Amino acid sequence: MKPGAKYYPLYEYLRSLPQDEPIRLTFDRVEAIIGDSLPRSARTSRAWWANSRTPQGRAWLEADWLVDAVAVDEAWVVFRPARITYRITPRRRRPGWSGEQVKALREFAGWSQQELANRLSMRQQTISEWETGKYRPRRSTSVLLRFIAERVGFPYRTEGEDEP
Repeated sequence: MKPGAKYYPLYEYLRSLPQDEPIRLTFDRVEAIIGDSLPRSARTSRAWWANSRTPQGRAWLEADWLVDAVAVDEAWVVFRPARITYRITPRRRRPGWSGEQVKALREFAGWSQQELANRLSMRQQTISEWETGKYRPRRSTSVLLRFIAERVGFPYRTEGEDEP
């Protein structure tokens, strides 16, 4: 971050803070720190506050801070030290569709890979990659596959489901 840049004072401010907990600043406070007005987009769009290499984003990123939360309607932003990370543990893994099951569903319905891809709004190559085991359907797509299976009357059981 170069001295003299519009957001350099924010960089200096954040660098001077102890990095032991997140801080919340109002947009007015950010303007007071930089000694200038924020652009209109900062007050209307969360995207302006993205942790990206934009001129403003470099101010907090190079100071080793990240934007953690933004409330444009309430005009505040929360910065957290970059070293603080959050671990998210899924509650439980949901059963998924195997490549063999996808192929069996497709053949049961009498569809080509392209026809199934069209129904799922995706590429035919994706269906092929599932069927060959290169990739597996994501959770959201697994839900769509379940709906399709129920609609065409395909008897199925996804991996990990208990026997009835």
